[in-house]
Amino acid sequence: MLYTLCGSSRSAIIRRATNSLSNQTRLSSTASQSSLGGDTRLEVIRRVLFEPPVREKTIVLEGERLEQHETIERAWKLHKMRSREQRERTLERQFRAMQTAMNELEKTSDRLFKGAIVKSRHLTYPKQAKIPTETPSAQGWDYSYKASNSS
Repeated sequence: MLYTLCGSSRSAIIRRATNSLSNQTRLSSTASQSSLGGDTRLEVIRRVLFEPPVREKTIVLEGERLEQHETIERAWKLHKMRSREQRERTLERQFRAMQTAMNELEKTSDRLFKGAIVKSRHLTYPKQAKIPTETPSAQGWDYSYKASNSS
């Protein structure tokens, strides 16, 4: 709950909590503290709230393992670069085809060309169509679909 609060209100809540705990610690009897070795609740809360989490040590690679790791990293970056370049080439090819079609339409019919570039207030077919994405549909497959018997 404390992690979702904004910084200033979070620090104010923590300050109040630590102050109330320190007041409770001061008010508790000294006999119970000495017999149990002191009240460690305040120290535990401070450690949990303010100390950074313990991180696992990073793996140190040496020799052949380091070379293998670097080779795999370079191969992955090369693969990603080639995929990105291929996608850019595909998009460039599609754009050139669209430009060619628009130029041909302009030469063929001025009325159709103007109609193609005018933005309509009403939805037309291409705008109603689903925008192509690289992720699968949120609905998935429609298992309840039945083909119509119009034979």
